[in-house]
Amino acid sequence: MLTSTRTTVTTWASRIGALAVASVAGYASFRHITHVALMAGESAPVATVYPLAIDGLIVVGTMAMLADKANGRMPRTSARFALGFGIVATLAANIASAQPTVLARLVAAVPAAAFLLAVEVLARQGKLRPVDQLAEPDAAPVPIAVAVLEPVQVPSVPAPRPARRAAAGAVVRPSVAEQVVAVAAKHPGLSPAQVAARLGISDRTARRYMPKPDPVVVAGSERTPDRPEMAVELLELQPV
Repeated sequence: MLTSTRTTVTTWASRIGALAVASVAGYASFRHITHVALMAGESAPVATVYPLAIDGLIVVGTMAMLADKANGRMPRTSARFALGFGIVATLAANIASAQPTVLARLVAAVPAAAFLLAVEVLARQGKLRPVDQLAEPDAAPVPIAVAVLEPVQVPSVPAPRPARRAAAGAVVRPSVAEQVVAVAAKHPGLSPAQVAARLGISDRTARRYMPKPDPVVVAGSERTPDRPEMAVELLELQPV
């Protein structure tokens, strides 16, 4: 509470001081510009309000630039031009009102410069300091509470089942090899060319998958038949 009250008092004191400086400097600048206007041949009423057009232009340009900044916009070009033109005009008028000596011209330029600086102090505000500079240097660091997180059990996802080769109820077509073996077993006397013609395949494919005949014993041969019934058939054909 005490800090807030002290800040308020300091703010109002600085504003009142800047306003007092601006009033004194503005009055001096007002007299200088009026004197120059009268020397230039202007009438008394025009010369009286003439300073308002110059120093007032400085105030208008400054306020317009501050309004643009407060609204998040870039300062308008007309406001920059008005401020610049007002500064040049008030300095020129104040210097022209003095005697043609260096000291007199410097003294005459002081009210114009003081008026400009007072307007800047009243219109602008200081920039905020960074957060790390606002903390007390001897202040102890504030401990940061660290939350201990418990392990979360993630439900296990079953592995995807392998895709079935054929859908349920679908008819699985036998391979070419199976078809050749089945036709050869059903019709043992067919040649590879005939089997190929029945199945619509090439002779080479039919010969590849045709079952090979088993070896038999013929006239004292060392080979023995794999199937007994074929050996019996061959023995019946041999002459007694």
